[in-house]
Amino acid sequence: MIKLDHVSKSFGQQKKAVDDISFEVREGETLVLLGTSGCGKTTTLRMINRLLEPDSGHIYVNGKEIRQLSPELLRRNIGYVLQNTGLFPHYTVGENIGIVPSLLKWDKARIRERTITLMDKLRLPAADYATVYPHQLSGGQQQRVGLARALAADAPALLMDEPFGALDPLTRISVRKEFKALDEINNKTIILVTHDIEEAFELGNRICLMNEGRIQQLGAPAELLFHPANDFVRSFLDPQRLQLELKALKIKDLWSWIPARHESGGATSLTAENTCWDALEAMTSRPVAVVYHQEQRIMDGNGLMAAIAAYKK
Repeated sequence: MIKLDHVSKSFGQQKKAVDDISFEVREGETLVLLGTSGCGKTTTLRMINRLLEPDSGHIYVNGKEIRQLSPELLRRNIGYVLQNTGLFPHYTVGENIGIVPSLLKWDKARIRERTITLMDKLRLPAADYATVYPHQLSGGQQQRVGLARALAADAPALLMDEPFGALDPLTRISVRKEFKALDEINNKTIILVTHDIEEAFELGNRICLMNEGRIQQLGAPAELLFHPANDFVRSFLDPQRLQLELKALKIKDLWSWIPARHESGGATSLTAENTCWDALEAMTSRPVAVVYHQEQRIMDGNGLMAAIAAYKK
């Protein structure tokens, strides 16, 4: 779906902001570009929709080199979410969400229907919010409008640059969960930039960890944690290792080490695809019951931590 081939970008005589990077994002996958400020992740994202032009290398979207497309046409087919939302202050919420469909010549009834649908899904009832202006909204509400605008035209690809970074921690967690639960993102190809490690592990199918313009490791979250490519990867993840392990590991990964307890009285039901973090959150007052390969097992907090320890050995 999206492919970068030996892409580099410099600004003046400074060290390369992006230094010979290559990766491919499969259709329906969420790839997270992770790293500290200045590592090149936002520059990479901005080159994909031609807000910046690479000095060398090639970028492909749906098999086409993006320089073969006009920037306007390219951007209309890629949703884009900014940290500061980028909403037009003189447009109402409804008008902001409908901008790209209007450019694509959708009829007014279709735009209105799409706008109402997205607002309802993002907990912004159109009856209350469609005619208000961005300055009348909270930060979390503005970010939801930004998400709705990026999704409005139902583009197959979505670029997200620190989309939750300007929010306070509690609002950030809430909006992130709402985004993750949206059926609108199913089957979309997403590239998300963040410096928040937990966010990367929660939202990414794969993580591309960058430093000084180069890719240090690209792989599934568990690969980076348990098979780091170098000392940088290991040290970058170490401060939050326990939380990341809980987010990276799924219950099915630990199945061999979960004791075969079968009584399920009062247990919360989860699936084997749930993460260990999901399981721990569900264990606040009761154990969890999981069915996998037609077998049910019961797990409490002690059993979960013991299984993780056994897996790591």
